[in-house]
Amino acid sequence: MRTPTQTAGSVTSENAVSPSPQKRTGGRSVTKGEIPASILDRYLIERDRQGRPERFYRDHRAVDPMFRDEGKRLVTRQAYPDAVADMLKVAQHRGWTQVRVSGDETFRREAWVQARALGLDVKGYQPRDRDRQAAGDKVKGPPTGADRSADPSALSVEKRLKESAIVVRRLIADPAAQARLIEHTYQRARDMIPGLPRHPDADRSHARESDRSRR
Repeated sequence: MRTPTQTAGSVTSENAVSPSPQKRTGGRSVTKGEIPASILDRYLIERDRQGRPERFYRDHRAVDPMFRDEGKRLVTRQAYPDAVADMLKVAQHRGWTQVRVSGDETFRREAWVQARALGLDVKGYQPRDRDRQAAGDKVKGPPTGADRSADPSALSVEKRLKESAIVVRRLIADPAAQARLIEHTYQRARDMIPGLPRHPDADRSHARESDRSRR
């Protein structure tokens, strides 16, 4: 595993993920230290004066933490994809269905792609076409007509969906969670272009999960 340093993947400004103020719901939490157990087990942690997890390190030699928990926002000086992924897992754990990203453009791009792949709404970054492709996001200007599935754009959408499935498999280890996220992305696309199939990886993941439940 590559150890984060100040010379690889670091930035000089603070990058942050926070809940969007436009999506205030009863289920949303901004409680500092409310972290999934899987994240707590993965890091070396320094706590604040109240004993709450605050700074998360991957290595005892690291100068800067991978990210910090400030309650109302998650902050990092890094732009590493795995750090972004873990910050978004915390955001999901706290019920942040819409997030705002700020800071370095590299960080905002990475956070936007990963958050969209997880089904979160994102503010603070204007995506490019390739960012949308990587996230499997909605395609602008869908074709109209009785038989959309025959349109060449359907093939393009399916290609983008396959690319988004690759992103999900890279970020999520649990096969059942992979299946849910992949099928969620495909369902959004099928709402626009009827006739798109379920992703085969989702079917295989569901089958494996069913086999395990019967044992």
